[in-house]
Amino acid sequence: MTNRRRNLTTSIIFLLFGAFMLVQALGVKHKIESDVGSGYVPAFIAICLIIVSVAKLILTVTGKSPADEVKEKKDSDWLGGVVTIAMMALYMFCFEPIGFVLSSAVYLFAQITWFSNSENRKPILFAIISIMLPIAIDALFVYAIKMPLPKGVFGF
Repeated sequence: MTNRRRNLTTSIIFLLFGAFMLVQALGVKHKIESDVGSGYVPAFIAICLIIVSVAKLILTVTGKSPADEVKEKKDSDWLGGVVTIAMMALYMFCFEPIGFVLSSAVYLFAQITWFSNSENRKPILFAIISIMLPIAIDALFVYAIKMPLPKGVFGF
């Protein structure tokens, strides 16, 4: 597969994924009507993803990037991208019903573990990071910003 074809394919996939993510983010219910709401950051990230995807698509179509070189195919690159997109989609679907802290902890642990190799795989460290980071972000939103994130069915 040429770089041009790969760039076209990934640009279109990420453009569609960004549009899907934006639609989902705009559907997040506001807890406080006068505030920006919990869907603001996901919507912002989705818009950034759409902009970057469109820019890459334009650069690829206009030929402004070296696109005719043939790159050797690596299954791990392709599989890593597909698994990441699948995990992000599952995370988005679980975000509201399960809650921010639990869904983020599970997603972070799975993503970090997936991208680590056998030499640097440290599950205890990954678990600590995956649990502490969502708790810290939730505390920041609740106490500093005064905007609660979805708690989910478990209440945390």
